[in-house]
Amino acid sequence: MRIGVIGGGSIGLLFAYYFSFRHQVTVVTRRKEQAEAIQKNGICLLADGKEQTVKVRGRAELDSGYDLLFVAVKEHQLAAVLPELEKAAPLDIMFLQNGMAHIPVLEKWNAGHGIYTGAVEHGAVRVDDRTLRHTGKGAVKWSAFRAASADGLKKELASVHEAFPFIWCEDWYGMLAGKLIVNACINPLTALLRVKNGKLIEEPMYLSFMKLVFEEASRILAIDDLEAAWENVLSVCRKTELNTSSMLADVLAERQTEADAIMGYLLKRAKETGSDAPHLAFLYHSIKAVTER
Repeated sequence: MRIGVIGGGSIGLLFAYYFSFRHQVTVVTRRKEQAEAIQKNGICLLADGKEQTVKVRGRAELDSGYDLLFVAVKEHQLAAVLPELEKAAPLDIMFLQNGMAHIPVLEKWNAGHGIYTGAVEHGAVRVDDRTLRHTGKGAVKWSAFRAASADGLKKELASVHEAFPFIWCEDWYGMLAGKLIVNACINPLTALLRVKNGKLIEEPMYLSFMKLVFEEASRILAIDDLEAAWENVLSVCRKTELNTSSMLADVLAERQTEADAIMGYLLKRAKETGSDAPHLAFLYHSIKAVTER
């Protein structure tokens, strides 16, 4: 397959690396310098004390001829990407954004493409323009959002790489809601407290506040199995205990965070249903204050 990955961040580079073993891969980046570095030297992955480089194409503009596109930019960057995708001939596109603020956008977007959503459970950190560190191995859960048939794609994604499994989910809402709860519980707290993920379950005060956030988010999203959802949050904290969350990384790098895509989306849903969410509101406004400062 001819694979395109839009976005040269840690997740974009991670997808490009693992797909390169069986497919022709192109990474489309915003900066020409990054595209040239990838085109010239490939992508280097650091994991388990080893270093391995693979060859992929690097481009600063979206060209044509792809069988599958992964959109690995953040939700607030979609506005710059969607107009370019509207010019492309119909193809399969998978959106990999954190949170669920992109869902209302996709619901209104009628460009004729097969649309899929994905929830990435891997941990990755970009070291430089072409190098990343795979800090936590998990899976990519994916589902059809608006597509005629996913049968062909299921077959292709079943054999990407043994260290990069894809798990099909029938219910895209349940899949994204589960990931959103994890993001809401972990990302803003680690960003405010400046701690790694594992600290949230090591410190009783952090854990108790995280549980309050979980209760608000799960109520807003109407989660049925609360016990399983909470255990999933704790499990992610354990598996990624030494990881720096993406929101903490953004705060430290003085970049725009995904506060709107995560807490902002939940607060909008809460307002629509008349729910009270004081802890989510505190986290949202606190992160906004930190980044604006």
